[in-house]
Amino acid sequence: MAWKDRFIVAFLALFVWSSSLSAELFPEGSYRGKIAVGPSRLTLQFNISQNADGVAECTLDSPNQGAKGIGMTVDFISEDSVALSCASIGADFRGRFTDGGLEGELSQSGYKFPLKMRKRALKIARRPQTPKPPYPYTSIDTTFENSEAGITLAGTIVLPEGATRKSRVPAVVFVSGSGLQNRDEELFGHKPFLVIADYLARNGIASLRYDDRGFAKSGGDASEATTADFASDAAAAIKFLSGIDGIGKVGIIGHSEGGTIALMLAAERKPRFVVSLAGAILPLKDVMLAQNRASFEKSGFAPEVVDKAVVLIDAVFSEQASRYLAGNNEPFKASDIAVLKGLDVPAQILEMLDANMKQLFTPWLSYSLTVDARKYAAKAKCPVLAINGEKDTQVDARTNLAAIREAQPKAVVKSYPELNHLFQHCKTGAISEYGDIEETISPEVLADITAFILDKAR
Repeated sequence: MAWKDRFIVAFLALFVWSSSLSAELFPEGSYRGKIAVGPSRLTLQFNISQNADGVAECTLDSPNQGAKGIGMTVDFISEDSVALSCASIGADFRGRFTDGGLEGELSQSGYKFPLKMRKRALKIARRPQTPKPPYPYTSIDTTFENSEAGITLAGTIVLPEGATRKSRVPAVVFVSGSGLQNRDEELFGHKPFLVIADYLARNGIASLRYDDRGFAKSGGDASEATTADFASDAAAAIKFLSGIDGIGKVGIIGHSEGGTIALMLAAERKPRFVVSLAGAILPLKDVMLAQNRASFEKSGFAPEVVDKAVVLIDAVFSEQASRYLAGNNEPFKASDIAVLKGLDVPAQILEMLDANMKQLFTPWLSYSLTVDARKYAAKAKCPVLAINGEKDTQVDARTNLAAIREAQPKAVVKSYPELNHLFQHCKTGAISEYGDIEETISPEVLADITAFILDKAR
């Protein structure tokens, strides 16, 4: 989950999507440079390309943090200048193309960073599993309403051959991971939901996948949305899909945070079955603490410094959740919490954290720090399939699968030794590998998902 993915410090999980803007001629390529973040220097790379329709696209890589393929909105681009933005991390870049690269300024949360970048060759990755027409099924772009939220969501229904009112087929609603993503859950050039939907349709299973609220063609404002709001969208999707001729039992396939949402709705008996792909079952705080520990260790901090930093971040998250439940989501400083708790944390870490604290106080994160998916799993009455890759570095397979086994003993649970968070065969499971791997999703996983649905949705 995915991953479904917030890049200046190791504070936040990295979630990815893509977006684009039409353009004419512009200098395609990869542009790499460094910004100073406190005492550290962080390498960033913009990958600017043009698709077959002449549309400008851009992704952001942060190699030091193992992040690759973060989607950037191309607000403007010409042969001599470019304007980029990324809503989820609150960042934007304005620059001009030069003979040897790109020069400009990156802004994030009120901070400005001069950025001089050199041009590199643009590498185009192969994605052999992405389906291509003609398709042996019907694919229909559509919209549906979340009347509770008063918004219209846009998506795609896929109907296999033979789906009629008299011959109904099982169906799934896809729910993406954290961060705004399109209906294909597109990231690193991969389109996991499209690949899964294609495979399911060829095996007699219908689906609905949709753009997240406030993103791509879906309406609504995601800036104030929480996991509960995204669950409301998924519930509306189930209701809509259930009313389509030829549709039988409707379940959910949720990736990463989408797996959490699937269990939230299962506790309310909305889906008829659930497939959790690398679902975040343990509290988000636990998951993020593990991610931050790994990131600090990768950055070369001494073990005792890492321990102190993680203790502080734990205290920050606990304080944030407590204040949010009390109706207070105002930012505070990590250094103030360190003093309050008597934590001896190096000034370098405090400076790094304080510089980015404002990014933490989104409604989404504050709400998520109060959620424990185990209680929803325990209330689920429908069939549940929970799977993880053992090389997943974002949602730990061992601890999360153990948690769902304990909470929901009837769940079908399986782990895959060689797979990562996206269920790709990989070497290390690091985020930096995702875009370099040609495989979008393991064929074994596709077969297991399909077999489960056909068995439980009869």
